[in-house]
Amino acid sequence: MNICFAKKTDKYDLKDQDLLIKVIEQIAEISSLHTLVPSSDLVLSVILLDDPQITEINEQYLNHEGPTDVISFDYVDDFDEEIDADDEFTIGELYISLETAKRQGEEYNKTLNEELLLYIAHGILHICGYDDHCEEDINEMRQAEQRVLSELNKVMGTVEVI
Repeated sequence: MNICFAKKTDKYDLKDQDLLIKVIEQIAEISSLHTLVPSSDLVLSVILLDDPQITEINEQYLNHEGPTDVISFDYVDDFDEEIDADDEFTIGELYISLETAKRQGEEYNKTLNEELLLYIAHGILHICGYDDHCEEDINEMRQAEQRVLSELNKVMGTVEVI
């Protein structure tokens, strides 16, 4: 899996961008993202933003007002069986607001780093088909998030990326 990464905010410094990309790859692997389409060259885009930037995306594409934590665009259904399995295919995009992560982290006594990892897991799980619109789905999503983050910790230990 190839990670296309961009940080479009200067308000927060990453400690180790290469480590963050490895973490994203590992979360995608734990979540079995690579099994959703039969392409050997999958791409996942992850973009870190501020609240005004994610608000614009949230309002333009989802018709929701204001900022949010993470927005996932899932392109799994766009895969065409006629595409050569060796061709590059973008499986999804994640947009994550670091401002919201910081604010919600403070609210829930979590670090910005913990919130960022949670949002990455949450976004990837959305691409994998998890939803969070009703109580049953929310419970399933929360269990999956905890499973993914627990497995990440087993594989990589505690990681500090921001």
